[in-house]
Amino acid sequence: MSGGGPRKRESAIDLFKGLLVLGMVYGHTLQFFSDQRIYPNGQTVIDFINLITFSGFVFSFGYVSQLAYYRKTFREAAPRMLSAAAKTLGAFYVSGLAYRLFIDGRVLSWANVKPVLLLNDMPGWSEFLWSFTYLMVLGLALFVPLKALTARRWTGFAAAALLLLTTYLPYGSVHVMKLGPLIGTRDFASFPVLQYFPYYLVGMLFARHRIVRDWRVLAGAALATGAFLWKWLADGALPERFPPSVWWILGAALPLYGYYLLARLMERTPAPFAAFDAMGRNVLWCLVMSNLLLFSLKGNQQDNLLLSTLDGLWMAAVLLAVASFGIWIITKKERQQSKRSGREHASTT
Repeated sequence: MSGGGPRKRESAIDLFKGLLVLGMVYGHTLQFFSDQRIYPNGQTVIDFINLITFSGFVFSFGYVSQLAYYRKTFREAAPRMLSAAAKTLGAFYVSGLAYRLFIDGRVLSWANVKPVLLLNDMPGWSEFLWSFTYLMVLGLALFVPLKALTARRWTGFAAAALLLLTTYLPYGSVHVMKLGPLIGTRDFASFPVLQYFPYYLVGMLFARHRIVRDWRVLAGAALATGAFLWKWLADGALPERFPPSVWWILGAALPLYGYYLLARLMERTPAPFAAFDAMGRNVLWCLVMSNLLLFSLKGNQQDNLLLSTLDGLWMAAVLLAVASFGIWIITKKERQQSKRSGREHASTT
């Protein structure tokens, strides 16, 4: 489907993103406030969340971009895509500076701020936000070929498969900070957009061709995750994540397809899942606010707070409740105006 006017927002993809947000915040909470030597089940949870989260967000970016941008002309879409990229870059700045201040204990000075602003510093637990920026820029730079590739299912899936070859790039030869989040490096942890880009393409395909239940997709996803499991069992250790091996990229396929189908089911009875929908509509806010809360709390508590795997889930829920309350406050005026305009419209009909 291409062209056309505005369409109704799809709550299924917001629910999908909401599930990912909860998982990511839960994983971060366990990493900061749990000890996997004491609560070994927590490491299993963290590994699963690490496997699916970034790939899932890339998939959702592709899905949403197809609906919001690629149905338009380049001239119409470019300003909005650049705006989205600027927002994610701003989110990286906020999260990265907070990490340096609260976790590393650095003073607020130009000497500490400048490297982050110039993208010469990669603060922890903020890398994915830098990659989100590159993702939007790459999606814009490849605007025309991406629309052509996804016009047919087979060309889109073939291109996604070919992109898996980028996991064999010589990561060890990349030493430029700004290239790490784009093509990968062994110098620091990053989420290279090029290697994860197959999920962006697949997200576009799902949105454009209205893919939901499809046995071919299920079979492909099962084969991909099966290859990951085979490599894991053969080596006795998880496939490489930083930088990502082909096995790591493949591993998320089946769980994410399951998440997608689950979100479609949740969409049928939306009321009980309104919180997930709200988080999915405000991903950047939730991720940045949860990071700020985690960083400041960790800086204050240091090693005084030790959570079990279950306690970590409750803490993640509380952090997201605080972030969601901020969303409610910010959008209150907008909701009131919407209700007022609705009443005015009703009174004139």
